[in-house]
Amino acid sequence: MNTALQSLIAEATRYARFTMKKSASLAPIMMASTEKGIILFSPNGLSDTGAKDDFANKVRLITASYGASAVVLIVESWITKAKADEPLDALTPPSESYDREEVVVLIGQAPQGNITHLLPIHRLGNGKFWNLGDAEDMPADSFEGRFAGMLPPKPVDEKTRQMGKMLLEAMGVKVTPLKGR
Repeated sequence: MNTALQSLIAEATRYARFTMKKSASLAPIMMASTEKGIILFSPNGLSDTGAKDDFANKVRLITASYGASAVVLIVESWITKAKADEPLDALTPPSESYDREEVVVLIGQAPQGNITHLLPIHRLGNGKFWNLGDAEDMPADSFEGRFAGMLPPKPVDEKTRQMGKMLLEAMGVKVTPLKGR
């Protein structure tokens, strides 16, 4: 597996643990590995389908414009899992399921493959954050959906990268380098 992606997943895990411990919540964020180091982007929020699509499209533009070799999306989410010997209830949204689990999801992608980890969120009886559990690998033969294909399928030339950066700037997208490593 891609060592850049493994390193980025490790950094994302440290970030998630630190942020959850400090503030008990986590804003969605993208970490991308570039030749100049790790860069970050966080949207204003993911309140609806349009905002989620917008985040995914901006991440695609960022990874292409900055020549990212790997990317990880870090988001808080509700999930439901199929119980042993039972089919998954695909009709009930996880946010409405009695069997839901609260997790931090790390969705990592590189040309060589994907890594998805779930970090279970443990809360006290009063709802306050207590701890993040150990990472659970979420194996998958394929990955589909709005957060799939975050990296360009082929390398982007320098002229197109510069145009992408100008477009990001015009859209008000702030990409920042990761500091303090």
